[in-house]
Amino acid sequence: MIRQAVLEYDHSDDALDRLDDLIDGRRVHVLHGQNGYDVVRAIFPAIADYPATKFSGECTDSEVERLKPFDADVLIAIGGGKLVDTAKLVAYQRNVSLIVIPTLASNCAAFTPLSVVYQEDGSYDRYDLLRVVIERVIVDSRVIRRSPYEYFRAGVIDTVAKYYEARYLSGDSSIDAGVNTGLALAEQCGRLVELDLSEEAFESYSDEVRFAVDHVIAIGGAVGGFGDAGTRVAVGHAVHNALSRFESSHSFLHGDKVGFGLIVQERLRRSADAPYLEAWLKRFGAPTTLKAFGVGPEHIPVLVDAVMIETELQQLPAPLNKKNLKIIFENLQLLLYN
Repeated sequence: MIRQAVLEYDHSDDALDRLDDLIDGRRVHVLHGQNGYDVVRAIFPAIADYPATKFSGECTDSEVERLKPFDADVLIAIGGGKLVDTAKLVAYQRNVSLIVIPTLASNCAAFTPLSVVYQEDGSYDRYDLLRVVIERVIVDSRVIRRSPYEYFRAGVIDTVAKYYEARYLSGDSSIDAGVNTGLALAEQCGRLVELDLSEEAFESYSDEVRFAVDHVIAIGGAVGGFGDAGTRVAVGHAVHNALSRFESSHSFLHGDKVGFGLIVQERLRRSADAPYLEAWLKRFGAPTTLKAFGVGPEHIPVLVDAVMIETELQQLPAPLNKKNLKIIFENLQLLLYN
């Protein structure tokens, strides 16, 4: 099945300036975080004229219930991935229109027809597929270029993961048109490793950075929209979900945990790309050992079991070899790749 959530995507230097025309007199309610909202308000002061609710910081069932009571025709989500995922659930359950203004180029939440839901303790719970329609994703470069670089870096890693996980699930091509399109888009995401996406390039908002932002927010999200289960998540995200059970990992960004999961995945595949990918992650400042996440050798059996459960839920093409998975985690704990 092909699922796309977004009607319009506007990435430009003045994208916010067209918000009033899009609203067109409708009643608005704003869901926002803190830092990114302040940036949007400085660029587009009129946003402060609309009724607003502050996001608590976690996409949970209880947060969705808290946010559902509002009187408006359109919900505007201003913030990062967890806020956007929450807004999609609220808009879907309330059957109201949704406009998304990402304040970080750290994920593809603004372009995907799903929401990742967490438990109250911050551990991963599930993801919900939903028939949400996002009227427009407003990516204003004046907002994105003021966001923290480390979020962009993590977003690039998560986007590169689209290529490796799609390939793990479906190979290089498919007779299914949707999956094949997803694989083609995923290949583009994989090529981000070839670009200069350094902090200096990000601060200058170079053409390569602008290109990468479009892939992080839009193209990466379209991979799963076209390919569905044939391209969406594999071992990389399973390791992310398993790591989220450890409180010591909660301070790390989504892309950092997925990047580590890719090392595990490519080692399991005995991929020739594994050493190159590991070197790229190191150069990019991403954690490549379990010790970096605060996970010790004594935690490895729990981690292995959690990954096995996640991959069984994902219904991967073939079950993982539990013994090999344990050996890889032991090697990645500290010594081999630190």
